Amino acid sequence: MLARYMPITFIKIRKAVIVLLLLFLVSAFSPANAQDYALGSEGIKAASIPGPGFYYVMYNQYFSSDEFRDRSGDKIDNPPEIKTFANVHRFIWMTKKKILGADYGMNLIIPAVYVDIETAAGDDSEFNIGDTTIEPLTLAWHGKRYDAVFGAAMYLPTGEYDKSDLANTGNDHYTLMTTYGVTFYPDEDKLWSVSVLARHEKHFENRDLDITYGDDLNLEWGVGRTIGIFDAGLSGYAHWQITDDSGKDVSWDKSVHDRKFGIGPELNAFISQINGQVKIKYYKEFSTEDSTEGNALWLTFSTKL
Repeated sequence: MLARYMPITFIKIRKAVIVLLLLFLVSAFSPANAQDYALGSEGIKAASIPGPGFYYVMYNQYFSSDEFRDRSGDKIDNPPEIKTFANVHRFIWMTKKKILGADYGMNLIIPAVYVDIETAAGDDSEFNIGDTTIEPLTLAWHGKRYDAVFGAAMYLPTGEYDKSDLANTGNDHYTLMTTYGVTFYPDEDKLWSVSVLARHEKHFENRDLDITYGDDLNLEWGVGRTIGIFDAGLSGYAHWQITDDSGKDVSWDKSVHDRKFGIGPELNAFISQINGQVKIKYYKEFSTEDSTEGNALWLTFSTKL
């Protein structure tokens, strides 16, 4: 099954810009959600990669938020209202070549993103291509009671970006992301699954501003049960900024790190007519600090070509 991480370029709402527009709010803002990875793209069997072949995956994500939490996790007054939709196309080639006992593969991800932001000082929206992702190294191991994965990917700043705009579909920097994950099957029939997938993001300096965002650690998990053609269960994610922001254009407290958590139900179905899978997930975010807090709905289609 195509259950692995999808490093799509999701919208990064720069709190530095929001501060300039909303000076009457709080003065301790820093840039929100500096991570490039779209949290929640995988869940049940997140570290399970299919065997050799060509695959296509289309991810659709709708995210909405009308809450913003400060560094202490408290709601701010008059927060920006944000709505985004991402339609992402992923092309995967898993070869018959073995490296360290693992199947070797690679993939390419091309997103199209719409973002709409409403603030007390003005509104902005944008629809364009997002940042392209290339992953030249994917390693997938398959055991009797487990699957494991390692990946190395690079985000390319191909998306639309203007430092004077609130809404951007690109992040204006390169990011190196490494991924480590495992899916464990407690029973011999592999009806139950428990998966954990961790990603580390190393951001490089923005091209238009002297800012380098701090490293991020993202964690996704899923617990599921197979019932006929369905996989049903619970999935979630956690995000932590683990190093300080840096650069001469950083106008906020560099020591403030953002974090957030999300949890929700997931239902997947194997559809023989398309020789693939349909997945639907809903996440409710909570315990957020220095970031937007909202809800996300995912609808994903995958098939072997």
